[in-house]
Amino acid sequence: MPGLAAAASTRLRLRSYLGARLGPLALLLVAVVTISAPVAFYVLGIRAARVQAHATAEQFAAVVRREAEQRPLLWKYDSPKMLAHLRTYDDSRAHVEHIAVVDAQGHGIDRSGDVDLAALATRPVVWESARVVVGDEEMAAVWVAASTAEVRDGTLRMLLLFGLLGAGLAGLMYWLPLRAMGRVEHEIEDLLVKLRESRAALGALAENLEQQVEARSSDLSRALAELKDKEQNLRELSTRAVSMQEAERRAIARELHDSAGQSLTAIRIHLQLMEGLAGQALADAGAATRLGELAGRTAVMVDQTLEEIRRAVNTLGPAVLDDVGLAEAIERACLDLSERLEIEVDCDVDLPAEGLAPAIETSCYRVVQETLTNITRHAQPSHVQVRLWSERGAVTVRIRDDGRGFDPDAAIRAGRSRGLVGMRERAELLGGELTIQSAPGEGATVTAVIPIG
Repeated sequence: MPGLAAAASTRLRLRSYLGARLGPLALLLVAVVTISAPVAFYVLGIRAARVQAHATAEQFAAVVRREAEQRPLLWKYDSPKMLAHLRTYDDSRAHVEHIAVVDAQGHGIDRSGDVDLAALATRPVVWESARVVVGDEEMAAVWVAASTAEVRDGTLRMLLLFGLLGAGLAGLMYWLPLRAMGRVEHEIEDLLVKLRESRAALGALAENLEQQVEARSSDLSRALAELKDKEQNLRELSTRAVSMQEAERRAIARELHDSAGQSLTAIRIHLQLMEGLAGQALADAGAATRLGELAGRTAVMVDQTLEEIRRAVNTLGPAVLDDVGLAEAIERACLDLSERLEIEVDCDVDLPAEGLAPAIETSCYRVVQETLTNITRHAQPSHVQVRLWSERGAVTVRIRDDGRGFDPDAAIRAGRSRGLVGMRERAELLGGELTIQSAPGEGATVTAVIPIG
């Protein structure tokens, strides 16, 4: 249906227009060809008949003139013989219909030879005359009727012939241009249809291109927005990293000042007291007892101080990685969790042959350490699985437990999961990501993916 509508809308009607203009010309050509030659033939034929009739009349007038000159008074009475001679002469001329001789008063000389002039008038003839003059006197006149039937018949035949010729020429003149114009019109219509289809195709292509450009622009805008968001996130992460670093330093300084510093001060005081009691111990048994108790408390303080210092050192950087490496450190953490909670802990560590960068090792260990700490505090699991492997240019750490589970989003919004936020920020700082899948009563799965390329 669209093709038919397009074809109907592209009708040029050039053939109809040309036909309307050629019609009158064709009719004019038929008329000119049909009439011109027959009319010329008829006019020339009539003229030739008149010339022949006039020549015959002159010849007959010469015969009558000789008779009148030879017998001025008797030529009229000898007219039957003369007219018979003239009629005999007349019969030898096929084009002569009738010859008549009249006197000066217009009366026919031989009444017996008269023909029916009314009947003669119905036949195609032309009349020509010649005067018979003897001296200065007009004695008679000779009238000759020449037949134009042959001219008429020839003219009719020519009318028929040239009419057919004119009709043929007019038909050719009318049909050939219309045929050529029809072909041209058809080709032009095809070209117009193709042009319209091309325009439609170009319009569709332009619309599709616009849609693609809009889609690409939207993608670029979205990518730019994502890039800006990532840049903003990186700035925020960098800011938080610096803040966390300063907070950790202040916390370590407070812890060293409040715990280790006070413990060392107390140890110093205890040592001074022990120095004073040492002199009394030989004379006083009670002083010796107090000295022993003070030494025991001092040893406990020393152990606590060492533990605080070790914890602070681990906070600054896990020394265990430098001592035994990432795989052994994770296995020790898993073994420690298994012994502390008395549960089954599966540990599977598969490191790449070329090893990992120190920053990546530290982040992986921190993820395992923080997750196991949270499991110890909150999960109450019966089984824990720890896996680390590398593939496709990234290292993946996954820790699963079948414990109580929790709502990660709610915990983060409530500010109860600073450890989770810290793990996520560590992974993002290295170009990775950390996901937490958990729900109350369904355990938890922590997965960190960090690129190593």
